[in-house]
Amino acid sequence: MFDNLSAQEAQELKNARILYYDFFNGILVFEMLDERAELAKEQLGILLNAPLNEEAEGSMALLKQELQTNGIQNIKEEFSRLFALPFGEKQVGMHLSHYYENCIGAESLLKIRALVKRSDVRIDTKSFRETEEHLGFLCGFMRHLLEVENAALAKEVFAFCKDAFLGLVQEIKERKDAKYYLAVALILESFIKFEEEFYA
Repeated sequence: MFDNLSAQEAQELKNARILYYDFFNGILVFEMLDERAELAKEQLGILLNAPLNEEAEGSMALLKQELQTNGIQNIKEEFSRLFALPFGEKQVGMHLSHYYENCIGAESLLKIRALVKRSDVRIDTKSFRETEEHLGFLCGFMRHLLEVENAALAKEVFAFCKDAFLGLVQEIKERKDAKYYLAVALILESFIKFEEEFYA
């Protein structure tokens, strides 16, 4: 499916994948939400030109409309409710170890740290208080690997992380109070399935 692309098609595909990873990086890291609100709106506008499926298209339109109408505030509140404040309902996990070992900071963190060390990326703990196994960070890491054309490492990182991303999608779907992040989850699900085909 991806073997017969022209050089221009291959570059456009890479740019689209970078855009998706960058969008998820910005929307899954709480500290980035304020600064990325305008950019997220622009990114959704671009992604709406070629959504991966109808469900993703509707979700992109919902998020774009929310950002245009109310800014980032409602999205931030929902982020806190789903990922940070486990009152009433089960907190949605944001770390590899949550999905693979049912805790945080376990074997998965060591494995992903070893993969990150093979790149030129180092976490700045002043600006990012999460560890390398945070799914938002991993979207930014994948974006970087695509940008620097480290295809082999990107494939390895994706293979290790994809089930955690699908687990995140499932946990968000199970939350009845998810609206904006349900939209994010549906876009993410369509993208991860696309990436599985790309790396197949």
